[in-house]
Amino acid sequence: MARGTPAAARPAVLGAIKAIHTAIFFGIAAQIGLIVWDGLRQRPRRRTGLAFAIALGESAVYASNNQVCPLTPLAEQLGARDGSVTDIFLPDRVSRRIPVVGGSALIVGVALNLVAWLRRRRGA
Repeated sequence: MARGTPAAARPAVLGAIKAIHTAIFFGIAAQIGLIVWDGLRQRPRRRTGLAFAIALGESAVYASNNQVCPLTPLAEQLGARDGSVTDIFLPDRVSRRIPVVGGSALIVGVALNLVAWLRRRRGA
């Protein structure tokens, strides 16, 4: 894609990639938030499972790509300063901590939902 993009259009395409990445990021963050919320309320639902599948899928893609967003090589080819699209219009201090904070929240949310599900199965 980058080879076929004229040099004059590259900044706009890079901005579009970051905007798309931002939308994806907030969508996945919302799924993780939903998992935590349902766990705190002790109400695992079908939607919780779907949110978990989405978050797990994203985590698998990220982990299988050596913990690099698959959009990073494209951003580098289009002329991104450092090749990272993790800045997704967020401050650097925030964006560098996304994997740790998001992963931790996902683990806590899954644990809370698992406890709630086990309690529900036992009839407690």
